[in-house]
Amino acid sequence: MLLRILIWLIALAPLAWWLDREQSAGRFQKVDELFLDFLVANSREKLTTPDPAATKDEVLFIRIDPAERDEYAGWPAQPLDWQMILKGLREAENAVIVIPEPLSWGKPSPEFIPTLAESMVPLSSLVLGVEAQVAENFDGPAFTGGLDDVIPRFVKASGDLHLVPAISAFITAPDEQLRRHGELGLLIDKRLPYVLREGDTFMPGVLAQVLARHTRTPYATHRLLLGPGAGAYLQNGLFVPLQNNGEVAFDPKTEVPSINALDFLSGGLADALTEENKARIKAAKIIVIGSDEKTQPAAARAHAQALASILALPRIRVLDRMEQIVLWSIAALAGLWIVLRTTRQKAPSRGFLFIFVTIVAGFLAFQTTLLWFPPTMPIALLSASSIIGSLIGRRHAS
Repeated sequence: MLLRILIWLIALAPLAWWLDREQSAGRFQKVDELFLDFLVANSREKLTTPDPAATKDEVLFIRIDPAERDEYAGWPAQPLDWQMILKGLREAENAVIVIPEPLSWGKPSPEFIPTLAESMVPLSSLVLGVEAQVAENFDGPAFTGGLDDVIPRFVKASGDLHLVPAISAFITAPDEQLRRHGELGLLIDKRLPYVLREGDTFMPGVLAQVLARHTRTPYATHRLLLGPGAGAYLQNGLFVPLQNNGEVAFDPKTEVPSINALDFLSGGLADALTEENKARIKAAKIIVIGSDEKTQPAAARAHAQALASILALPRIRVLDRMEQIVLWSIAALAGLWIVLRTTRQKAPSRGFLFIFVTIVAGFLAFQTTLLWFPPTMPIALLSASSIIGSLIGRRHAS
């Protein structure tokens, strides 16, 4: 028995070390991702049902009402108006500020653009919208006005990628003096694209840019799945359900806390805002600013509602490093039992049984609690142990 334990340790220890190194380097990532996609596909209803315990005030909407246009310096709201609004949001230190509708007033640029740009500098995270136009069956290069170099690309995209709408041109972009102060995301009139296609590459919509910033997910790990079961995987366990073509669906009745933008223009922040609204600004994680007509909600409100809907969804939790080591240890002990207590003839079938139990346990854990673990390491340990057991296991049952 001691000899079998020694042989098992000599064989399994370097294998476990190599597997851990390869997994850390992402060598088995594709297998783990396929397993996660399978789990998500079978729990989609749970993942798309808002969590009752979710924080309701994470998204805040600053609305500019067209019915009050006479109260602004001009219409659409001018750079001076926007400057005062952004100055009033400086206490939102950790919030992502979102302005979906392009900040553009044509040529020549109006006054106070440099002042507006200066007011953007203290903001830790700002996402600005670029309006794009899409065309069916469009395969040529899109007219981007040179902005394709400053908009990031998704690195990890799979599935039915041809379903993603193709960009034919950028229609309206923020004023050139403002672009350097924020990240750019794409939007389409009356639609909420999470991703758009430009040639053979995939660009993020405003929603994707905001959520990437909110979760601190680099585009090297921001994973897209298109077609059946479409969705986006971000850090912190956030899964964004998407339609087959990469658009975001949301409930237009979603309630989002809002503040009238005029409150930032009337008498200064200290005089105009209530204590409740000050607290909302400070607590908000995402702040969306834009025009909002009560009879016909515009892009800004739609983005705020979509973001509020997404942040209210339950999160996927993966076992942390220590928890995974415990799981690997259990798999290794099960493998040792195969080597010590199973005959050579039965070792493969016992190994298969343990692997099956591992997969079923992972499936049930995800179904009930949205908890998952990468399966490659425990399955590899069990497979190796069953092979070792078939070679040096017991010859006969006692």
